[in-house]
Amino acid sequence: SATKESATEAAYRLRNDFGRNARIVCILGGTEFRGTDSAALVAALAPKLEAALGSEAKFVTGGMAGVQETFAKHCGDGSRVWNLLPVGQSSGYGRGKDINAGADLEERKAIFGLIGDVYITVEGGPGVS
Repeated sequence: SATKESATEAAYRLRNDFGRNARIVCILGGTEFRGTDSAALVAALAPKLEAALGSEAKFVTGGMAGVQETFAKHCGDGSRVWNLLPVGQSSGYGRGKDINAGADLEERKAIFGLIGDVYITVEGGPGVS
């Protein structure tokens, strides 16, 4: 569109795209694993959450390496995973659906912070929080 979408407008648009009854679970974490068991934890957590939460649950990553990519690749068949990236970028995961909002990483982070009902974080430093 010709006019720039605000973070709030983008979040509203995405929430509508997910569906009125969708429950959005955002996945955050470090871009590389530090703890020896963290990768296995995320790989085990993803299918359990996907199975335990009803079909209205949608899982959103920020399209980053590490925690988010591992979650996406282990979350069922990937049909309930969306990877939110700045406009023009792709995750390269091969799982889930890439969606775009925000002109850059900072705008994408602001939108990511507005769309979730629940946020699950594994590892990561100040940039994740």
